[in-house]
Amino acid sequence: MSFQEIIEFLNFLYAVGMLLEFAAFITLRLKKPNLYRPYRVPLSTFWATMLCLPPALLLILVMCLASLTTFFVSGAVILVGFILYPFLVQAKNKNWILFEEATGWQQCHSELTDQENSGVELLVSSPLASVEEQLSLMQSDSKPS
Repeated sequence: MSFQEIIEFLNFLYAVGMLLEFAAFITLRLKKPNLYRPYRVPLSTFWATMLCLPPALLLILVMCLASLTTFFVSGAVILVGFILYPFLVQAKNKNWILFEEATGWQQCHSELTDQENSGVELLVSSPLASVEEQLSLMQSDSKPS
């Protein structure tokens, strides 16, 4: 498999994903217009659809230019995803895999901030940090004033 074929597979799968995202965007605008969103596109549904149309057409063009091998390999990858999805749901239901549910963007942001802060605390409390401090003190002591 050549590098060009790998890039073609990735572009094809990316195009499929983006088309699904555009479809979900428009579907949610139609079926659940009052759903909470952290950011709302300030256009009517018609204009939001028109906004998605040019990139969707380009994505379809990318998919049409793909080789037959790309269609089969990408189709197989998508099919494997559909086959494995019920197993993932069962693993979640039987608690074989731990899934954490976030209640919103603020919780997700606070968790990221907490992780960043805990990393800083670990760095400060690690012995490596005290060694670096001692080295900097030794270097400052050895410099003539």
